[in-house]
Amino acid sequence: MKKIALFVILTISLISCDTKSNGHIVPSNATGYTIRSSANIDLVKNAANALAINDTNTYKNCYISDVIIRDNNDSANLTQNIAAVQPMFNKGIIWKLNKIPMIWETVVINPDEGGATSYVISFRKYTLTKSGKSINVRFLVVDDIRDGKIIAEWLRYDKSGINELMK
Repeated sequence: MKKIALFVILTISLISCDTKSNGHIVPSNATGYTIRSSANIDLVKNAANALAINDTNTYKNCYISDVIIRDNNDSANLTQNIAAVQPMFNKGIIWKLNKIPMIWETVVINPDEGGATSYVISFRKYTLTKSGKSINVRFLVVDDIRDGKIIAEWLRYDKSGINELMK
């Protein structure tokens, strides 16, 4: 009987130390947890691919209408961001999303002041080609997610090769 009582007490104490969140057990002092596959990761992959193939409708559907996209040191809304990419397609630059070698989602226990409930962080490799000349561009992207939509995005990449192709 003492063993059963001890087992019950131990189980209750372990449960009280951890919080179950979306099927994942996390310590009670954690601010979030990280996962490798989710609907939000699929959303970000879908947006990345839609950008590469110039599918603006699919791309727009991945974001809230008033999203702010921080592209290196510039900020743009969704319409401005799409307009900034269009000249590349108009000049015959072909985008190919080679792969996303690293991508993960951090789900936060308490949403931040902007309302993000999770962040998807990805490293993307694109090849851009024009007239037989190709460049590889690596992107580091952080997407803030809420209710299955991207509510903010930060991108970092080297624009020098893109600028060369635009000439």
